[in-house]
Amino acid sequence: MTGCVRFLRSLLCAAFFTAFGLGSLLFSAFLLLPVSRPLSRGVQHALFSLFVWLAKVTRLFVVEATPDDRARFKGFRGSVIVSNHISLIDFVILVSLLGDTVCVTKEAVGRNPFMRIIARKILVVNTGTEDVLRQSMQYLADGVNVLVFPEGTRTPATDAEHVFRRGAAHLALAAGAPVETLFIACDPPVLGKHQPWWDVGDRTIRYSFAYKGRIAASPAVPVDDYAAQRRQSRELTQQMRERVFAA
Repeated sequence: MTGCVRFLRSLLCAAFFTAFGLGSLLFSAFLLLPVSRPLSRGVQHALFSLFVWLAKVTRLFVVEATPDDRARFKGFRGSVIVSNHISLIDFVILVSLLGDTVCVTKEAVGRNPFMRIIARKILVVNTGTEDVLRQSMQYLADGVNVLVFPEGTRTPATDAEHVFRRGAAHLALAAGAPVETLFIACDPPVLGKHQPWWDVGDRTIRYSFAYKGRIAASPAVPVDDYAAQRRQSRELTQQMRERVFAA
């Protein structure tokens, strides 16, 4: 019986990924129209919220967060948002929970045929530090949140180190922006690194999102003040990691 349930859930997962791919192509076509970026991000938010709602209805996965945390997430403005990164769809779920938000993503996403146009239009593709800083600082100045996964890649929850890179800290310091910290848990663990996409277990997946607090904005540090950037980014990165993984 368990094997049959796992097989049916794998088929359901395949249907969701197929729908996501087709939806991405249709959304890409929409983005080729002369529409504003705020409208484009609003449509993306609505589509991702629909994706999460359908997953709940079909019992593929559910998203859990306290009412207070959900209200906080919606209220973020012009903040650098950081969290751990455990699964392939962390970004999708987070965008559905947050207010107006863009995400810094790896360069490979910009080459993905399903995501290329979306990445170019409403994401920040990591093609180099200077470009990322320039684009992200403009978003923050406009009151848009910038989501960064400091681990840089999906890291299993069982990993003992969870190494954080300093890019999020450099951005927060250069922009003089506050940092909002979140923690993601997933039970059972699915869609992790080196984990088959079709292996989604034999029960409803539970994604939990918890707010871990704000790190207040520091006075902006000029991007060309390398000594100050290095020193403060090292300290801020450690502070972010401690917040995210605090018990």
